[in-house]
Amino acid sequence: MNFLEQVRDAGVIGCGGAGFPTHVKWNTTAEYLIVNAVECEPLLCTDRYLIRTFADRIIRACLAAAEQIHAQKIVIAIKKAYESECKALKNAIEAHRANIEIHMMESFYPAGDEQVVVREVTGRTVPFGGIPLDVGAVVSNAATLLAASDAMDGAPLIEKYITVTGAVRSPCIIKAPIGTPVAECIRMAGGALTEDALMIAGGPMMGQVISDKPEREQAVTKTTSGLLVFSRESYMGTYRCPMDLQALRKKAAAACIQCSYCTMLCPRHLLGHPLEPHRIMRMLARKEEITALLQENPTMQNAAYCSNCGVCTVYACPMGLQPSRVNAFLKEEMSRMGLRGAKGPETEPLDEREWRKVPTGRLTARLGALHYEGQCANVVREVIPAQVTISLRQGAGKAAEPIVKKGDAVTAGSLIAEIPNGALGSRVHASISGTVTEVSGAITIVGG
Repeated sequence: MNFLEQVRDAGVIGCGGAGFPTHVKWNTTAEYLIVNAVECEPLLCTDRYLIRTFADRIIRACLAAAEQIHAQKIVIAIKKAYESECKALKNAIEAHRANIEIHMMESFYPAGDEQVVVREVTGRTVPFGGIPLDVGAVVSNAATLLAASDAMDGAPLIEKYITVTGAVRSPCIIKAPIGTPVAECIRMAGGALTEDALMIAGGPMMGQVISDKPEREQAVTKTTSGLLVFSRESYMGTYRCPMDLQALRKKAAAACIQCSYCTMLCPRHLLGHPLEPHRIMRMLARKEEITALLQENPTMQNAAYCSNCGVCTVYACPMGLQPSRVNAFLKEEMSRMGLRGAKGPETEPLDEREWRKVPTGRLTARLGALHYEGQCANVVREVIPAQVTISLRQGAGKAAEPIVKKGDAVTAGSLIAEIPNGALGSRVHASISGTVTEVSGAITIVGG
């Protein structure tokens, strides 16, 4: 069995973003293999823990992945402030006698955005509407490389390391089987310090609010890297509160002063991409229907290039508006209408990009979360749930098709759902041993 087959069979997907199937992503040729170990979001420290603890295994997988894509250069991008992690990587690289470069980055946000990483490492800019492969690079998260290393030993991706922090009694890193209820992870971190807490899966800027979802959907997935808890009275509670597009339009019409700070600080705009949030906000204040605005106006369609990093909303806007949320709504509407942003040429960053980078510490302070930073870097706990609910759609592509039925006995690591024939997707495995009690859009297993 070759390396790609091992990765496919283990159900490995991108652990740091949209969850693109790794066996598809690595089935290519590229000049660069870039390992993203930057830990983009504030408060998260999962990747740092993995690098300190499993550097040797990550380097092992780097070499296998680089051979697979015929990479001429292997670069690990990491913040230079991560001194112990850099030391662990250097030791592992020396032990493997590997030709791997460590690229030190400053602590700015969103340093871990893959298009930003590509620019910092290679000096090339991914075209707007494009992907890193367009400029000869493949970017993979450190946790993905660790999962690929496990796959080389025949072990499927069935558990995750997760930062659990915020308004909890005992912040920590949790090791949890896929499908573990979020509530179990929060309890392992001592429980929430606030009633009716706001819970976010991922980071505070780009993570997904899950506290208002049905309990069945509040479970660990292959892409879960953090679980954050905040009071709904905090700034985070205000920033991430539900708001529909009409409410956003009214606020834009009433309060947007066209200062253009949102555009000046937009990381994608600074890369030379044609995204101008202040112009989108201006257009949004008009009375036309959104569909008409999108069909007729290229400026509105440029919302497709937004990474939803949230800089415009949290850091730039002096009026408390939310351009990033507007862009998210517009992208959803464009998808419904069958509109896509056009792919452009490689661009040159703006001259002012270097001094407009947002310092991570100042951003965390704006979030009202600076006191949560670094609380759980060295505390690790393992969750052993009595029951797991494993979604059949763990990442990009089609949902996996179950190959088990209610009443079947399964063991941890056994295959329970297969990729549909000829489709993009990833395999799903049992994360605990037990009995299948339900098969629908997810598979529930009760341990025993």
